[in-house]
Amino acid sequence: MSTYNGEKYLERQIDSILSQNIAYDIDLIIRDDGSSDETVDILKKYQEENNNIYLILDKNIGVVKSFFALLEYAYKNNYEYYSFSDQDDYWLPNKVSIAINTLMEYDNDYPLLYGNCSKLVDQNLNDLGSVTQTQRREITFYNTAIQNFCPGHAQVINKKLAGIILDRTKSYEQIYVHDLWVTASASVCGKIIFDNEPHTLYTMHQDNELGFGKSRIDWIKQHIQRMQKNEAKKMAIQLQYFAECYSDDLDGEAKKEIANFIDSQKSFMRRVIYALTTKFYRQKSKETFMFKVLYVLGKYNVVKN
Repeated sequence: MSTYNGEKYLERQIDSILSQNIAYDIDLIIRDDGSSDETVDILKKYQEENNNIYLILDKNIGVVKSFFALLEYAYKNNYEYYSFSDQDDYWLPNKVSIAINTLMEYDNDYPLLYGNCSKLVDQNLNDLGSVTQTQRREITFYNTAIQNFCPGHAQVINKKLAGIILDRTKSYEQIYVHDLWVTASASVCGKIIFDNEPHTLYTMHQDNELGFGKSRIDWIKQHIQRMQKNEAKKMAIQLQYFAECYSDDLDGEAKKEIANFIDSQKSFMRRVIYALTTKFYRQKSKETFMFKVLYVLGKYNVVKN
């Protein structure tokens, strides 16, 4: 768990992790990213009361670098499975056990990622009657390249995948979101098992930078927010860097698709042609259409026309 000024919801999230129904040993490693509120005091209290909580207090380096620092720390301490946690959500009691039991059905020497969808709840954990993305189509690199389909708070990976991620990732400067990087890594180097049954609660509150739309209007507002934050361009920069880091793992077709994605940005007509022929897709057809529209409009451009 990476924390930053999370005093408002932090205790209930930690409690939900400590209350997991699981037959295996579970440790909670928390790195605080330079909080200035009461977060550190809360964390110290929990550490004093629980011998399976490990606390790292450090300077602010941002959420992406913070999560990778945690992954590196955990990997060096030889854990078998790694689960990412936000500071403001809530884990249902069987979240970890279901994930690990599912992963144990596969060869643990193969890179594996488990993910699940989440119920959307308000700040008081009241059910909003909707869930985050569910799997509708096969999850391949052509999906994970442009869609943050499996959010970090629902990800559980095995040691093999963790080692590959840490080995391939040269730096974190061009990574926009860590969970998209993890999912793309799994799609190229291993296997993704996605559970459409929710085992986590995703909190929708005013502090969320970008959440999940609960209705068609919310969906439109969300995409406007994402455009205002230049998310498409940041994802394109991350994809370009991913292709560099995973050059030895990507097959010829994937490399060709990424090259076309970049090269076609140079003119409007080339973007139109690319949008009509691209292999990239999102889980929902309307979101695939939105990707193509934004691509034609130059929102994914990382090269000058």
